[in-house]
Amino acid sequence: MSTADPAPPQTPKGRATRERLLAAARELAIRSGGQVEIAAVAGAAGAVPSLVHRYFGSKAGLVGALVDAFFDRFQREVFDLDLAEGDWAHHERMRLEAGVRFHYREPFAVVLYGALARDPEVARRESARIAVIVQRAARSIRKAQRLGEIPVGVDPGLAGAAMFGAMRQVMVEALTRSRRPAPERVIDFLWRQIAASVQLDPEK
Repeated sequence: MSTADPAPPQTPKGRATRERLLAAARELAIRSGGQVEIAAVAGAAGAVPSLVHRYFGSKAGLVGALVDAFFDRFQREVFDLDLAEGDWAHHERMRLEAGVRFHYREPFAVVLYGALARDPEVARRESARIAVIVQRAARSIRKAQRLGEIPVGVDPGLAGAAMFGAMRQVMVEALTRSRRPAPERVIDFLWRQIAASVQLDPEK
């Protein structure tokens, strides 16, 4: 069972310490294949274990913060792209390309979707963040339907879930192979899945 997150630090020193602990936890998780221990994180950050408890509450809180930080980066680099030109299909193709390349250069993705996926706090946090992504995708689809860019018979919620669900599972497969497929191949494959989910021709 998770507990409420501690209040964020109010001073520049506190914020810097929290970020240093989070960066140390991320690097240790990547190097160890998902092992995150408070003493090791504190040691790597040059801090005492009590500071981990102060800023994250517990090991579960620390791991949860790693998940949130991953999805915060994902949102900044993929969903917050400035896409003023083009229709829904053009925008989504650009977001897809950004999303696949984000996963390919983000080593924490392998840990998150692999070893850490069995952690209850990771599952809870990831589920909450994915729900927000699906809701955002559904709103985008509804807007495109109003503009006549997507057929009105498409269910926005189901299509939004299918879009991110496909990306997540395909990225798990691609990232865990000993020889990863080229990003362009993954992008092309996923675009066909996304287009099918909203009844569009992927070649247009």
